[in-house]
Amino acid sequence: MTPIRKGDRIRLLSMPDDPDPIPVGATGTIESVTEGPLGQVHVRWDSGRSLSLIPGVDRFEVIESGPEPEQPTGPSPVPVPRAVYEGIVAARDSGMFNMLDLPAIAGLTRQLGFDEAADWLNDRANRKTYAEGIFRGFTPVE
Repeated sequence: MTPIRKGDRIRLLSMPDDPDPIPVGATGTIESVTEGPLGQVHVRWDSGRSLSLIPGVDRFEVIESGPEPEQPTGPSPVPVPRAVYEGIVAARDSGMFNMLDLPAIAGLTRQLGFDEAADWLNDRANRKTYAEGIFRGFTPVE
């Protein structure tokens, strides 16, 4: 079965267990899909009703695919020199300190042999850039 998603147009084929079913052949638009053992397909029917379908019990077909879901867009990573990036990644991967503890991270990068990263981290001019990178991620630049 093709995955269904919000915005798909569907046609009802059967709704056997509802005391007041939507008529067979009715069409509507999927508003949301919940997963799991109690999953449902929430539909806004063209008739104005809004009765959900139960996958595996109620039968329906997709007659028109909805729009492609938007890809999540987030803040772009902060560019830093490659040597700085490698030092930050090494410090993070060590798991020894909270990455918000800038003095500890600067000291650790020096201990790990990333002197350029330690110098960059100790430079007050880079504090804002480092803080932004902690929350947005870092990307290396040459």
